[in-house]
Amino acid sequence: MIIGSLNIKGGGSSAKRRRIHHLIVKGNADIFLIQESKFATVSDSLAYSCWRRKNIGYSYWPSTGASGGLISLWNSDCVQVLCSFGGVGFLGLKVVWKEEVYYIVNVYSSCISGEKKELWRKLLDLKSRFSDGEWVIGGDFNAVKNSNERKGVSGRVSTREAREFSDFITLSNLIDVPSKGKKFTWFGGDGRARSRIDRFLVADNIVSNWGVVGQMVGDRDVSDHCPI
Repeated sequence: MIIGSLNIKGGGSSAKRRRIHHLIVKGNADIFLIQESKFATVSDSLAYSCWRRKNIGYSYWPSTGASGGLISLWNSDCVQVLCSFGGVGFLGLKVVWKEEVYYIVNVYSSCISGEKKELWRKLLDLKSRFSDGEWVIGGDFNAVKNSNERKGVSGRVSTREAREFSDFITLSNLIDVPSKGKKFTWFGGDGRARSRIDRFLVADNIVSNWGVVGQMVGDRDVSDHCPI
């Protein structure tokens, strides 16, 4: 299964939706996760404009005003979605792919420390309760594990937040596989400020069974985030 992700910083522009289409086609994606759609509702036509094929499915979590919003898209010819579930900061899918069950969770975390901590707690609780499939959590975590993942004018890292995020990854029993391509996934306007806040966390069995060697960080263009 090939999964892509991008914080689009607002999906109202046709140029941004064309970019998503290009990423899906170029990467031959089965599932694509979008953060910060800034849409309160998502229509069939809007979802189609991102993928441009008939047999697609989608689920979304609405924005709050002009903030946030998540969209998960999938190729219905390859992926069978059993259910969708969501909450503040996350949108999950329970899917069947090649007769195996997986949970694919799209994440857009708040910048507020307490809300991040609550999101980590909620995801760990869900993962402990739904253990009949392997898990993948991807998107914009708005968090880094250490000071090496943030540089530039906004380079100061909260030791507590970094420790809490690292603890979340450890407790999730998921693997932060190495980045391929770029080291950082978000860049400020002048390129000096940069951080690795977008990533996929993947179950160990997926890494071994699929032969996963890394997550590819693509080029930044229509957003200040890079596609993963």
